[in-house]
Amino acid sequence: MEIFLLFIEIFPNFIGVMGTIDEQRKKEIHQVLIKYEKSYGSAIAILLNSKKGLKPQAVFDFIKISEFPNHLIEQLLNKTLKTLTAYKQNNTSLDAVISEKLLKLFALYDKGTLVFGTAGEFNKWLAEPASGLGNQVPNTVLDTITGIDLVNEELVRIEYGDLA
Repeated sequence: MEIFLLFIEIFPNFIGVMGTIDEQRKKEIHQVLIKYEKSYGSAIAILLNSKKGLKPQAVFDFIKISEFPNHLIEQLLNKTLKTLTAYKQNNTSLDAVISEKLLKLFALYDKGTLVFGTAGEFNKWLAEPASGLGNQVPNTVLDTITGIDLVNEELVRIEYGDLA
C-alpha cells in the first residue's frame, strides 16, 4: 500500500516533468523549422534555395530536430559527417542536391510533427513499415527525393484519414 501511495504522490510530478520536456522539445524543433520555413514553403522556394546552396549548419540543424543516428544522416545525404563538418568549418555551401534533400526533409518534419503531434511519435512511425509505402520502412526511402515525396504523400493520407 505504501508503494502505491508513493506512486500516486510522485506520478503527477513525473508527468509534469515529462510534459515540460515535451514542450521544450516542441519549441526547439519549432525554432529550427522557422529558420528554414521560407526556404521550403513552396516548390519554387525549394528550387531557388537549393540552387543557391544551404549553409552546412542546415545539416546539423536537421540532426538536432530529427535525432537521426549519424549513420542514417550519412546514408540520406550520401556524405560523411566528417565531410559535412569540414564544409561547416570552411563555410562551404552545400551543393544543390544536398540542399534540396534537406529542404524537403525539413518540410517533411514540419508535416510529420503536425500529423503525429511530436517528433518522437513521428520518428516511431518513420521506423515502422507503412502499408501505404508497400510495407517499406519510411526511414529507408528518405535517401531519394521520390522517397521523401512518397512519405509526404502518406502523411497527407494519414492527416485526412485515408488509410486504405
